[in-house]
Amino acid sequence: MAPAEKKRDFLPRIESLRGIAALTVVGYHVWGGFSSSSSWNWVDAAAFRGLMALSNGIGAVVAFFVISGFVLARSLAANPDPVRYFRNRFFRLFPAAIAVVALFTALHQWFAIHVMHEADFSAANVVLNMLMIRTDINAVMWSMKVECVATPLILFSVWLLQGSGGSWLWAIIAVLFGLSFWGPYVHALGDASNLAPLYAFVVGVLTQYHGGRVASAVKPPLATVAALFSVLVFCLCGTHKQTAPILMVECLSAAGLVGLIAWCQLAIFKPLDFPAVRFYGRISYSFYLLHVLGIRFAGQILSPAKFPLSDLPVSAATLLVAIVSILITTPAAYLAWRFIEVPAIRFGRAFSEPSAALAAR
Repeated sequence: MAPAEKKRDFLPRIESLRGIAALTVVGYHVWGGFSSSSSWNWVDAAAFRGLMALSNGIGAVVAFFVISGFVLARSLAANPDPVRYFRNRFFRLFPAAIAVVALFTALHQWFAIHVMHEADFSAANVVLNMLMIRTDINAVMWSMKVECVATPLILFSVWLLQGSGGSWLWAIIAVLFGLSFWGPYVHALGDASNLAPLYAFVVGVLTQYHGGRVASAVKPPLATVAALFSVLVFCLCGTHKQTAPILMVECLSAAGLVGLIAWCQLAIFKPLDFPAVRFYGRISYSFYLLHVLGIRFAGQILSPAKFPLSDLPVSAATLLVAIVSILITTPAAYLAWRFIEVPAIRFGRAFSEPSAALAAR
């Protein structure tokens, strides 16, 4: 892209939102490890339930899907070339995923380490995991498998919207939402994959094309209320079973928040500009891929250090493990972002921007 196109295409606050979502997923997995523990008293129980609301990990993945649909539709509006689109998606998703699967395989081979559950580390299955056909080695990669399925869907949705408006997209959302109640469809990709929120990508596309008009019609005080309401609804959904209707509510709340962040300069969004938040936004993909390993190492570090997790209030133990997991994952995610993600993205773009690549040298 030309510099002007890059500036128009990139929204730093949306990237920051992705970073917050990645941190939320850590809380979700740590909270799940303590969900069967007994609370000390009603204060501990209330605090633990509050952490549950703030750690809406499934909702965070749905938000990832909305953001992907939004950002990719924005990119396609700047350059609709499908060859460029698929090439850039490949170099965006696969190099980091391949490296993480290779890392997990090496750790299992050398130290018998596995995350979440024991997986098949045969050569064939490792390759299938690297290609995201299977996701049993790093179970959180189920969402990346759904991202791969959604890649042509997003392109098709943008093509439909540019050609005939948004009516067909609403029909696609309605059909996919209806299918989200049907088990064989939901689990059609196998492993732990969940196709139920596939429509979230299409919602993200609609948000990109029509969200600006809606957001511009809302006055700042009302927009602030709407943003707070979206966050509140999102957190409340985290305290409920992730049924098809709950997933749709999470999708709509995420879309509302994305639209408000993109087109409303509200004071409530200023924390998204903090350097630390921006940092986690940049490394969010590698952080998401690696966080389960960080949680595993956090447990191993705290045990020899004789931290009496079982003697702490369950809310305090959950918070402690989450913080240590984040501290462990962050440097690894930064290295993966700096030395795998960034070079791979630049390499993919160099195919269509040879002159820009030469100028950069």
